[in-house]
Amino acid sequence: MNFSNSIDLINENPKSELPNGTQEKFNLLLFSAGKLVSLLGTYIYSFAISLYILKATGSGTSFAFSILIGTLPRVLFSPIAGSLSDRINKKKMVVTLDFLSGTVMLALLSLSLLFGLQISFLYIATFLLAAISTFFNTCFSAAIPRLVSDKNLVKINSYNRAIESGSSILGPVLAGIVFGLVSMNLFLLINGISFLLSAISELFINFELNQSQQEHKSAGKMSIKAIYLDIKEVFIFIKGNKILSLVMPFSMICNFIITACIAVVLPFQINNVLGMSSTQYGAVEGAFSVGMLVAALVVGKLPEKERRKRMAISIIGMGVSLIIMGLPGLGIVKNINVSIIFIIYVVMAIMFAYFILSIDIPLMVVMQRLIPDNMMGRVMGVCGTISSSFIPFGIILAGITLDIIPAFIIFVVAGLFFIIASFVMYKSKAMQEY
Repeated sequence: MNFSNSIDLINENPKSELPNGTQEKFNLLLFSAGKLVSLLGTYIYSFAISLYILKATGSGTSFAFSILIGTLPRVLFSPIAGSLSDRINKKKMVVTLDFLSGTVMLALLSLSLLFGLQISFLYIATFLLAAISTFFNTCFSAAIPRLVSDKNLVKINSYNRAIESGSSILGPVLAGIVFGLVSMNLFLLINGISFLLSAISELFINFELNQSQQEHKSAGKMSIKAIYLDIKEVFIFIKGNKILSLVMPFSMICNFIITACIAVVLPFQINNVLGMSSTQYGAVEGAFSVGMLVAALVVGKLPEKERRKRMAISIIGMGVSLIIMGLPGLGIVKNINVSIIFIIYVVMAIMFAYFILSIDIPLMVVMQRLIPDNMMGRVMGVCGTISSSFIPFGIILAGITLDIIPAFIIFVVAGLFFIIASFVMYKSKAMQEY
């Protein structure tokens, strides 16, 4: 194919004629542009299509099904995506996947023009785009340490999270505007072209800038046995590394608790216990994205020294924020003006999200420095699957628990867990050695 030949042509001289410092800045710019376009396209599509399905069918079941098929691929395909990204050229994989996303959008447009925009077409396209996005995000995440020098790892991870948070804020807003002003066919055309432009920009990223001589790709063909062996090797590697064997379980438990508290307990507390309006609840939800965006912009500029102390403070901050979120559920606090309680929740949401990213970015940098390049994709893939698998359990457990004990107690218990965990992490020999 000519498209593949174009990638090969650029790969013949991966370092290009640019000096290292200039190429690094160029990588940062192109990475940010490519990730922004891809993520915005995905967010806008998901939100607009959900609105379209809800409006066209009027069915909550159809709406829920569209969400399910959009999340299922990450659970199913993350290990495969990790194994694949360690075995093939990352530039080819990233560019091809964005190109495929654009092709899916344009194919959906063609079907819409021929047969009308049928719901079955949307389900298929949503599943395909979610699957492609799983492979794309896993591969791009695995490639991050190779795009810049070690000293700029925090910066590029901050850019990455800023783009993710910014896209989560802008995506629904732009989708709402697009949905109201532009026809669905024109929307699909614009979105398809944006993915293709993103693929073209990624052609010029140097994916070998920070590749060491010892790095090599995993050998062997893809098979069920190969995937099983890859996953087994990941767990052996994590078990043999003191820092990762501490960080990984902590991250999984945190993900479980955060999902339960923020996705289930918080909406129940705000809507059912406190009786706040849907507008106020929406503003609180939006505040989380604002907090992440602020953290992403700030953390990248902070010096890396004393990062262990800052991480411990951030974990404590998460715990305190959760406890404060629970307090309005107490009978003695319910008499406070609802506007004041609303402001408290907005502030706590911003702070909680800020603290999450203050922990997440340094931990991601730790992982990127400790994980060998030839295992990066597999580790990211396995972690993605485990994290995604924990989400349904967190939601179900929180729902069951809410029927037994008041919401504010769950917040307090979760907050105390984080406060205790901060001291355990800070005193850990593994974290002190790093």
